[in-house]
Amino acid sequence: MDTLFWLILATGLTVAGDYFIKLASDHDDGMTSTMFLVGAVCYGLPALAWFFLMQQHSLATIGVLYSSATLVLLALLGIVVFKEAASWRDAVGIGLALAAVLVMHSGDRGA
Repeated sequence: MDTLFWLILATGLTVAGDYFIKLASDHDDGMTSTMFLVGAVCYGLPALAWFFLMQQHSLATIGVLYSSATLVLLALLGIVVFKEAASWRDAVGIGLALAAVLVMHSGDRGA
């Protein structure tokens, strides 16, 4: 399977895990809630995608793409779903993450 599939799978599962753990953090049962357990499972599953990604790409490349995608999606999740405020620092951080993707992508073309 291709890189984009595994990257989307790993990122989607991580964001889902964060979503459920955020819900669990606001729940009375906290770490003993079903939501926490689902979030923890979602965190573990991306290891499978990472395995296949590492067979074809450097750790640095995968790390930048995964981290940047996760950062952007989590920021959107916080703002849209959980109604969290975004600051100028958040916007700058997201911009820098996207710039890192561009830098890493430009390096792949020359290789």
